[in-house]
Amino acid sequence: MDNAIKEICDKEGVSERALRLGVRTRKFSRVRVKVAYHLNHEYGISRAEVARQLGVCTSAIAKAVQNMEGAENKC
Repeated sequence: MDNAIKEICDKEGVSERALRLGVRTRKFSRVRVKVAYHLNHEYGISRAEVARQLGVCTSAIAKAVQNMEGAENKC
C-alpha cells in the first residue's frame, strides 16, 4: 500500500507526506481520489483503512470513490 501511494504521488508531483496529512488543496484532493480509488479497487483495501492512511474521514473516501465510479460509468 505504501509503495502504491508513493508511486502515485511521485507520478503526480505531490508530497506524500502532505497527502497523508490531509492537505485540502484541489491538487491534493484530486490525487487523493486517484489513490483512494486505486487502493480500494486494485488492492481491495477497505475505505476506512484508505481514509486512515490519507488523513481524511471515511465518508470523504466513500464519496470520492463513488464519484470516481460514477464518472467511470459515464464514459
